[in-house]
Amino acid sequence: MDTAAELEAIRRLKYAYFRTLDLKQFEDLGALLTADATASYEDGKTVLESRAAIVSWLGAVLGDPGIVTEHHGHHPEITLSSDTTAEGTWYLQDRVIIPAADLEIDGTAFYADAYRLTEEGWRIAHTGYIRVFEEQRTHSTFEVRSFSSRFGQPG
Repeated sequence: MDTAAELEAIRRLKYAYFRTLDLKQFEDLGALLTADATASYEDGKTVLESRAAIVSWLGAVLGDPGIVTEHHGHHPEITLSSDTTAEGTWYLQDRVIIPAADLEIDGTAFYADAYRLTEEGWRIAHTGYIRVFEEQRTHSTFEVRSFSSRFGQPG
C-alpha cells in the first residue's frame, strides 16, 4: 500500500465533501458516502443512519438557494487503521448566510470521520462534528445575536 497516495485520496474525498456541500450538489455528495454511512451533525442533535438519510437531510436544511454556505476543512489528522479503513479529524471553519432572515452564522468545529475503501475508492463511512464555537449575527449590521462555545461562555 502506498500510504502517501491513500492519505491524499482521503484528503481529496473530504475536500470534495465540502465543495459539493457548498455547491448544493447533494446527490454528488452522496456518492462520496458509503451506502450505510452515518452522520452526527449539530453537536449530535441530528443523527442520520444512511446515505439516503444524510443526502435528504442536507437537501432539506441547506437546499434553499437563499442560503449560502462556506465550509473550510483543514489541518487533517488522518490515520490508516487497516488497508481498507481510516479515521480522520478535521478542523472546520464555516459560515452560513441567510439574507432573508438577516442572519449570519460563523463558527468552528472538529469533524471526526471514518473512511472505508470500497470498489469505487475511499468513501466516508461516518462524519460528524462538535462545535468549538458558534456566533450568530445580524447580517446587515454584524451585531452579535448569540455566542456559544464548548467551554461554556454564555452569549
